[in-house]
Amino acid sequence: MFTSMALAWQSPVYLERKRLLDLLPEEPGFAVWLEAPAGFGKSVLAGQLAARLGLRTLWASALLGEPRDLLAQALGLPREAPWGAVVAALGEAPSLVVLEDLTGEEALSPLLRTLPCLLVLASRRPLPYPELPKLLAEGRLVHLKAPDLAFTEEEAEALFGGREGWREAHRATGGWALPLFLSAFTGRPPEPMALLQGLRESLSEEEFQEGLLLAALPLLPAERALPVTEGLFQKGLLQRVPAGYRLHPLLREMAQRALRAEVQEAVRKAEGRLSPELLAEALFGAGLEEELLQLLESPIPLPIPAEKLAAWEGLLRRGGPRARLRLGEALLQVGRREGFALLEPLAQGEDPALALQALGHLAYYKAEPLLGKALPEARAHLERGLALLDRVGGELAGRFLNDAARVPYEEGRPEEAEALLEEALRRLPPGSPYRLAPLTNLAFLRFEREGSLLGRIAALEEAVGRLGPLGPANLAGHLRDLGRLYLLLGEREKAREHLRRAQEAEGHPLAALEARMLLAHLEEDAEALARLVAQAELLENPYLVERGRALLAGLRRDPGLLEGLPGFLPALARALLREDPALLPPRPEAREERLYWHAARYRLLREEEDLKALLSLTDARERVLPGLVPLDLLPRKRPELARAYPLEEVLRSGWKEAVALRLAEIPPLRVEVLGSFRVRNPLGGVELKGKAREVLAILLLGLPREEVAFALWPDLSEEAALNNLYVWLNRLRKALEPWGLPTYLGEEGLKHLACDLHALEEALRREDAEAAFALYREPLFPGLDHPLLDRKREEVFHRVRALFLKKGEPRYLERLLELDPLDEEALLPLVERCLARGQRARALAHLERYRRRLWEELGERPSPEVEALLRELGG
Repeated sequence: MFTSMALAWQSPVYLERKRLLDLLPEEPGFAVWLEAPAGFGKSVLAGQLAARLGLRTLWASALLGEPRDLLAQALGLPREAPWGAVVAALGEAPSLVVLEDLTGEEALSPLLRTLPCLLVLASRRPLPYPELPKLLAEGRLVHLKAPDLAFTEEEAEALFGGREGWREAHRATGGWALPLFLSAFTGRPPEPMALLQGLRESLSEEEFQEGLLLAALPLLPAERALPVTEGLFQKGLLQRVPAGYRLHPLLREMAQRALRAEVQEAVRKAEGRLSPELLAEALFGAGLEEELLQLLESPIPLPIPAEKLAAWEGLLRRGGPRARLRLGEALLQVGRREGFALLEPLAQGEDPALALQALGHLAYYKAEPLLGKALPEARAHLERGLALLDRVGGELAGRFLNDAARVPYEEGRPEEAEALLEEALRRLPPGSPYRLAPLTNLAFLRFEREGSLLGRIAALEEAVGRLGPLGPANLAGHLRDLGRLYLLLGEREKAREHLRRAQEAEGHPLAALEARMLLAHLEEDAEALARLVAQAELLENPYLVERGRALLAGLRRDPGLLEGLPGFLPALARALLREDPALLPPRPEAREERLYWHAARYRLLREEEDLKALLSLTDARERVLPGLVPLDLLPRKRPELARAYPLEEVLRSGWKEAVALRLAEIPPLRVEVLGSFRVRNPLGGVELKGKAREVLAILLLGLPREEVAFALWPDLSEEAALNNLYVWLNRLRKALEPWGLPTYLGEEGLKHLACDLHALEEALRREDAEAAFALYREPLFPGLDHPLLDRKREEVFHRVRALFLKKGEPRYLERLLELDPLDEEALLPLVERCLARGQRARALAHLERYRRRLWEELGERPSPEVEALLRELGG
């Protein structure tokens, strides 16, 4: 295919790719290589470059023949003319040559060595020409791949022209140009077979098979990826997230619909590569249900999240005893009591391994408050399981003992629970990943019995860090517990981080629901919390209803929400809201509940004994106070107790004795004077106006106090000027240090501050142009007029200018022209660098802009050097 003139891309939803066009060279002697699968807009971009430049354009596709023959024919030469003749003809007039559909088998080396034209190469695969790396090193080649060519969100929005659906289309296509264009035009997804065929032709067989496998998986973990997976990502066909890779939703849907049999075969071939749980997901995703049931019947660990197994319920109910065992536990994990009916027959079975696993699940969930305790039944399952221990291996025995230890704990017999956990550790093999669970549970018991709160947190953090693929059911619960314990310590950001992770974790939906409740309360989102409470009510889960209602009542200050609700948490909330100690529930036995009970009692009665109890209940001592007792309720004779509270809260309190103990923790004063005037202390922005702002600005210059006074009041005597300065320093101190203790203003001036001007001066001293580029903004000291500040502005500008001219990079020079459009010393090297990169039009645009501004502002003509460049470039 050939044309002798530039082609305008006739898309009904045309969008100029300015972001990409600005990266491309514009004159002969340079090359562009566009490497991406079909449909990534390579031809579109080449067409837009041709339209922008207006050069003689030769366009050829390798699908129609050897590029040399096609170019010779287009140039009016014999089809079999040698490269020398073709190169000479191309050099006769400035030309753009676009060669599409290249495979690397074409003989292009003579053209690449001479580059008599501006050359665009378009390929779906890497090209092997040895000249390409050399051109890249010389700065004469721009290489764009699929991720570069993919549409950004901003481009997708512009493509849709303000119509709805652009965000969903961009998410589905990953910015893949062709389906995005078609979606913008038709409002519907594109026809799948044509796109899939184009991809098959663009990819190697190995790459295509990898894509088919990923069509059956919601996510391929990073550790299971191969080099071919990364290759698909580099081609723009996969999304990479922290956990791994996934196929773009549109591609996944098309492959599932149009290539179902090939997807299934790809999954079968990957059986040895995927972990069992990942294989199970792939089998389900590919619709291979019988093969999935066979896998679920095998006696191997399959840590598939409970939500996923519950979603496969219809299939698993058709399976054998192991499939039903997995389903029964999963249903209980998601709060569905139907799981008991699936497990109870298995607990009566002849196979001791299956029976013991079923008994362990039954014992645990019958004792679980989230499902309503049935302790006599749970005890019966425990006793029957103990009789089977010696008939199974150590791993199964240890797992049962860990689960069953829940029963004596809920019965109020922690010594027996601890003994069962110790026995579990004795039976579990030393390298077993299941040892984490009893170790974590023992840490919980030590907290209950001895108050080792910090030990419990450490054990949970270690467990969360070490939980491998065998622990999805525990992750949400551990994260929820950590969030709750960090709330107890008043460490709200850590609590928020763990609760957010818990609400997204799979494997334990009830724990995730509780985490969402705690997070909504922490963020004071009453509407979200009310919706979560309604969800708990639909699940008929008494524990979560009580917790959620208690949190919501506290947030809305409405004890009416607790009417008719039994339980410890509602009773505690009722007493606090009605400010009536008589409504407090009886003192509980559980240690965490005792902390909340003593805190509520102290808040209502202010008795020192309750405060003493709070400090003695855990090894965290006063660190539990921020989550339990408001700062203003602490006794003023004990400022040391405020050490555990957030610093900002202590500073706002005005409690000087408590602030004095925390002075070393106060962060620097943050001052911005480049481009804006902003001051921030730990409590937020500080509003300074008029003289106060001028005093601070002069202090930032680092002058002695006498010079500052003279600079501000030059017409007064030294004594009067100093008196004025002291008055303004006191006013400034009240604004900067409202907590009332000297922090930022000392006898020698400002201290303990972070100022962007000082950071810029340090960057200039180190000749760090990148840091200076990021920091420098004009005006310096905006809104202030003083000779000292004027001198500082001039000094800083000249130092920045000298550094940028010395470094000479185009963006530094362009920045100088933004600051001073008539800076010829910046203009000339910038034009040289544009020409060196083949950007002739950009160089001419800079010169024309300079000439116009020079005439408009000064009525002068450019220097001979600039005039010569304008003539050379045809300006």
